[in-house]
Parts: sequence; structure tokens; C-alpha cells
Amino acid sequence: MNALKLLCLLVVFPLLLAAVGGWERQRAEVKSTALIDYHIHVDIAKQQLQALAAKDPTAMVELPEEKIGVQLALSRLESIEPELPAAHRVNRAMRALAPWVMGFGGLAAFIGLAALVGTHWAGRRARQSREKLLQGFSLGSRLLPYVLVSHVVAMAATVALVLSFEGLALWHIGRMGSGEVKLIAVLGVVAAFCLYSIWQLLKQLRAMLAMFKPEPMALFGSVVTPEQAPPLWRQVNTLAHGLGALPPDHIVVSLAQEFYVTSSDAEVLPANTALRGRTLHVPLLHLGVLSPAEIGAVIGHELAHFAGEDTEYSLRFLPIYDGVNRSLGALAQTMLASDVIQGRLMRPSFDLGVFFMQHFDHAVNHWSRERELLADAAGARLVGHAAAASALLRVSVLHAPIDDALATQLEGANEGELIDAVLAALQGLELHVPPEALAVHQAHPTDSHPSNGERLRALNVSLDDAVHSATRGVDAAAASAQIDSCFSAPTAVREEVSAHLIDLAITENSANTHLLETLAASGLGEQAFHEGGRRRGVFMVMVAIPFLLLGVWAVSRPWLAPERLKGTALEAFGAGAVLCLIGVGYLWLGARRFKRAPQTALRLTPEHFVFANLAAPLPIEHIAEVSLQFMQGLWVTLQLTPEAPLPQLRKTAFGVPGARVNKKKRQVLLHMAQLCIDNRKLEPYEGLTLMLEYVNAALARKVLNSRQG
Repeated sequence: MNALKLLCLLVVFPLLLAAVGGWERQRAEVKSTALIDYHIHVDIAKQQLQALAAKDPTAMVELPEEKIGVQLALSRLESIEPELPAAHRVNRAMRALAPWVMGFGGLAAFIGLAALVGTHWAGRRARQSREKLLQGFSLGSRLLPYVLVSHVVAMAATVALVLSFEGLALWHIGRMGSGEVKLIAVLGVVAAFCLYSIWQLLKQLRAMLAMFKPEPMALFGSVVTPEQAPPLWRQVNTLAHGLGALPPDHIVVSLAQEFYVTSSDAEVLPANTALRGRTLHVPLLHLGVLSPAEIGAVIGHELAHFAGEDTEYSLRFLPIYDGVNRSLGALAQTMLASDVIQGRLMRPSFDLGVFFMQHFDHAVNHWSRERELLADAAGARLVGHAAAASALLRVSVLHAPIDDALATQLEGANEGELIDAVLAALQGLELHVPPEALAVHQAHPTDSHPSNGERLRALNVSLDDAVHSATRGVDAAAASAQIDSCFSAPTAVREEVSAHLIDLAITENSANTHLLETLAASGLGEQAFHEGGRRRGVFMVMVAIPFLLLGVWAVSRPWLAPERLKGTALEAFGAGAVLCLIGVGYLWLGARRFKRAPQTALRLTPEHFVFANLAAPLPIEHIAEVSLQFMQGLWVTLQLTPEAPLPQLRKTAFGVPGARVNKKKRQVLLHMAQLCIDNRKLEPYEGLTLMLEYVNAALARKVLNSRQG
């Protein structure tokens, strides 16, 4: 998040509004003095006119712009007098509003500045120690919602008060013009909208406060109790005891690949089981494809996060940090789905929330890197450095093969066969270490984990030995037996976690198939885009006629009146020539526009985009992306796929709209003043949506055909 942008939004703009309040206060004081003087002059003038009328009823009174009778002058003063009390009330209201403008503007600036400075200070302090990170982030996450709401309320109130003052400032004694009344009404409506925005924001306060509370973490898998997995629990508890770490309260197994621990509240899907406390996630397949020592190294690494100084950090800070991150993600989705008013209300909250998180991210990532290296060392102390290094690489080595095997076997295997089928698929593979798994790179503030190369170097293990151990083949039978040895009823566990994944795959596949069938079956038919705008073409031709006539007249004057234009004939001829050129230009553009208007520029069919000047229709399967740009009209841009051949152009008649081909960027571009179908003008987004519907429908048919094939 740009700090300068936030500074302007949260501090500079409120200060400018406060300065406007000071200027309004000065104007109100000046107007108050002027109004008092005016009232006194009205009273004096009335007494003088009454005395003059008593002496001479027909006397005339000299005014700055006119001379009127004394009786008419008295009647005008009498019509003004009833408006004077209202003028004083309006002036009192203006004098009362100005200090509030200054106060709310200053308050908003103070809140914004305090939030920015406090966030920056807490972010820098958080890099000094994990304790200070925990203190600063915990306090900030509690205060942030109140800061956001109070700043937006102060800003909305300031704007409403400024508009109210300016509306009152337009009021004056005497008859007001219709324009003045309309402007006052507009300012009043906008001020009322600002107050309504405050009301809407206060209604959302509870939701905003809840936004920054940790939300349950979603896990996918099955909870296994000590009774269901005695050997696994026994091994985990032994490792925890050896590290002096807190053991997990729950163990979740699934066919996902990551080992991890969390102390956040969790909800295990698809059973919707709520968990509180420390949870260890164990990937079921890795209980077979890793050696017992490697399993001990990985689980020991995870449990080390609940040992020593890491314990408080893992138990208290990470759930809050993860919860706020997830909440900001949910807020972003809500903003996208909200209407304009709600989105505008929530935008400052989101921007400052992102700024707040960014200032803690560097500190969090720094301490996370430190924690990972210390956790590696802790796991290595339990099972040996060689096993820890081998486990680190083997997890990377097996990641892609396991993913591929699962994706392949899910289509045909049932609950009881899936795991054995995956292990059998892995058995015949020759395993390799991915190049990126051995990378050693310079630490960066945005990195939360050290690279595998750094971690191997810290373990002080020979790279060749680690690679040799990590790339050993998979023995399907031994791996299956090792998995079963972890559970009292292994078949039930296998079938449960397999059923979860199969059901999820079936559900997603069914939803995708339904979507594809809906898109493929859409009866789009054919649509033809044209530019339209014949009236504009006629108008341009009519504009050209005066230029042509004036140009011809100017060019012919030297011959019609040579004596009168002696010495200036060349200038007259030049001016006439310029006017003729302008007229010819307008005439050409108007004629071109008139002829282009009904011509088909782009025809959409279920399988092709047909352009007037392309030698052959463009297959939709050759289109990678469709977009619109606004630059002197509309540019329809079709990005071609890398393997698609470049379209060939052909010549067309005058006034027939044609596409251009950018060979370097592999794009087909069509320039249009506007998009019309059957002489009905379309909004740009309507035209783009229609094109995308054709592209999506064609893609859906292609995918369905490939599945059937």
C-alpha cells in the first residue's frame, strides 16, 4: 500500500477540510458584522424615510441605480424587515458550523496521523523481538477497527458540515434566483448523503469489529483419536516429550501433502468438526513413503514450534495474524460483491488494514525464517541430521508425483483401492530432485521460509547423501504396510479419507460439467456488430458544406475583386485553401462514417469471429483473450494463442470497417466508434460480455468433446 497515498487520504485531505473550516469561520464573522451594520442602516433609513414621507408624501429618493418615490422606498424596507431575523439565524448557524468543521477535520487528521505513525512504529519495534511483535500486533488488531470507523465518521461529518455551511452561505435577503435554490438543494442532498453514509457505517460497525477477530481455519480430512491411531499418537507424544514441547490436542489425517501444526480454532471438513487447541495435520501417504526417521524429523520440526519461546508465539500470535489475514481476504471479496456505496465505505478500512499488515509482514517473515531453521535443528536432534536433510528433500521430490498419481487414480479407483493405486503408480517412477528444491537465495524481507539450500547447509549434511536418500524408489507394499501400522483400524481410516477426496472430486467435476454443458448449450446463434451513427455522418457532411463554400469564396475573391484585394491575394487564397481542405476532410469523414454505419464489422458465430477484411474466419479456439480499450473510440483486441497461425488480410471497399493484425504481439485489433447490433447502440461492457459468451461457449464445447473422446 502506497504510504504517500494513505497520508494524503487520511491526513492531508482532512487538514485541508479543517483549513476550509477556518476560512468559513472568518467569512461567518465578516458576514455577521456586515449583517448587524445592515440591520442598523435599515432601521435608520426607515426612520428617515418615515420623517420625509410625513413632510412630503410625493418626495423622491435618490438610490445608486435609480430614483424612486418615498412610499415605494418605505414599502421595500418593510418587505426586507421580516427577513432580517431569518438572516441572523442563518448567520448564527454558519458561525456554529465553522468550528465543528475545524474540529472534525482536525480530529480526522489526528486519527489518520496517529494510525500511520503508530503502525510504522509498531512495525519497526516488532523486528526487535517476537515478544514486541506479539504485543504490538495484538494491540493494533484490537484498535484498528475503531480507528477505521472513527476516521471515516469524522471525515463524513466534516464534508457534510462543509456542504451545509456553503449551502447556508448562498442564502441571502431578497428574492433568490432559481439557480441559487437548485445549488442549495444539491448541496443539501450531498450533505444528507454523507450523514446517511455515517449511519450506514455505524450499522456495519459490528461486522467491521468481527472482521478483525480470528476466524476458524478450514481443514480437510479426518480427525483420528488416540484410540484410532495408537502408534501414531505414541510416536507424536514421544517426539513432543523429547523436545520439551506441548503435544497436539488433535491429529488430522488427509490425502493433502503438507505436514503442519496450528493453534487456531479449526473446522474439519467435510464433517464440519470444530476443533480448539493445538492441531497437527499429517498427510496419510507420507506415513508410507517416508521412513520412520524422516517422519520423526518432519513431525519433530512441526512440534518444535510449541517448544520454548516459540510456544507463546505459536499459541497467541499466529492465530490472530492468520485470522486477520483471512478476514482481510474475506473483506476484499465482500467489497467486490458490494454495491457502490458499500464498496466506498469499506475501501478506506481495507486500505488501512492492508497497510497495517504490510508493516508487520517483514517482522513476521523475519521471525518465521528464524523459527524454521531452529525447528529444523530441533527435529535433527531427535532423529539425526541425515534423516532431517533426507526428509526435507524427499517431501519436495514426491510432491509432483503424488499430485499426478492422485489426479490419475481418482477417476477409476474406489475408496478401498485409491491409496494402494497411488502407491503402485509411484513404485515405478524414477524420482528426481526439482532444480528449485536445491536453490540457495539471498534472504528477502518477504520470504517467510528459508530456501531448502539454506536449510540443508544449516544441517551440515552432504548434499549427495541427502539427494541419494531422498530419491530412492517407492516400495508400494512396504509403504502400505507402514501406513497400516499407524492405526488400529487402518482400512476404515483409508476408506474415510479416500471417500472424502473422491466425493470432493465428484462434486467439483459434476459442477464443472454442469457449467460446461450450460455454456455449450447456450443458443447464441449469430450476431453482427456494426458501427452505426449515420446521423453523425450526415452531420459531418453538413458541417463540411460551410467550410467548402467559405473556402471557394475566399479562393475566388482575388479574381472577383482584384482591385480590392491587391497585395493580399495570396493570403486570401491560402485561407481559402485551408478552409477547403477542412471541408474536404469533414466531407470525407462524414461520407465514410455514413457508409460504415450499417456495414458488418464483426460477425460472431458459434465457432468463429468473422471480420470483413480477413481472408478466412478466425476460429474461436485460436483466441486466448478478448479485451476492450478506450482510445479515440473502442478497440476490440483479440489475443491469439501461441500456436494459432496469423490471419491473412484482404482488401475491402471504401467505408467497410476492417481489422488490423499486430504480428509482433499476435493480436487482431478492430477500431470502432461504437458497437451496435441491429441499429441499437450497446454499452461497451455489453459488447465485451457478448463476445466472451461466444468464446466461453466454444471452449466449453471443446472441453466436453475432449472428455467424450
